[in-house]
Amino acid sequence: MRTSLRRPDWLNELHGLLTIGVVLTGIAGAVTTIGIVAGRPFDVEVSSKGLLPSDALLNVPPGVSIDGGLRLQVEEPTGAQRGWELLATLPGLLLLLLVLFLLWRLVGRARHDDPFTGNIVSRFRALGLLSVIGGPTVWVLESVGEFALGLTLKPMETSALLDFAIPGTWVLWGFGMFAIGEIVRRGRSLRADLDGVV
Repeated sequence: MRTSLRRPDWLNELHGLLTIGVVLTGIAGAVTTIGIVAGRPFDVEVSSKGLLPSDALLNVPPGVSIDGGLRLQVEEPTGAQRGWELLATLPGLLLLLLVLFLLWRLVGRARHDDPFTGNIVSRFRALGLLSVIGGPTVWVLESVGEFALGLTLKPMETSALLDFAIPGTWVLWGFGMFAIGEIVRRGRSLRADLDGVV
């Protein structure tokens, strides 16, 4: 006897995944904030230049030297170090939480209502704008926080690692939201034209 499988409702599945994402991101943000404020140890990346002599590594081939960053653990951070660590960590989590929450609301509305009615297009545009502006802004804030945190570990040389993939990903995601909003807008226009013909 053949049993029929339930056809998945992808809006319901996505809404459930977004619910989990919002909850876990919120918990991660709260735990991270409490840990930093409470003074838990955290890692800081600094330049290895001047910290380790060239012969610090054993059993390596000739011509190999130390060049790059070192991850140091700050055991008892000061108040200033905690503040810089918050700036280097929290903006990204807050932006991710806000984007996931807005997307969760948007998908929930599409589940219960006609996705071609209401203000779905403006919600996609708002998500796109938040991502395009918020992503690079958060990246700058976190980079400043990481650099300033490195400066607190004097007399070590501080370097800033600029990873352009992070703001690039946010901008790409934002333009994806703009594109989906435009697809929905055009679908709404076509539907209105068809309703007029019928």
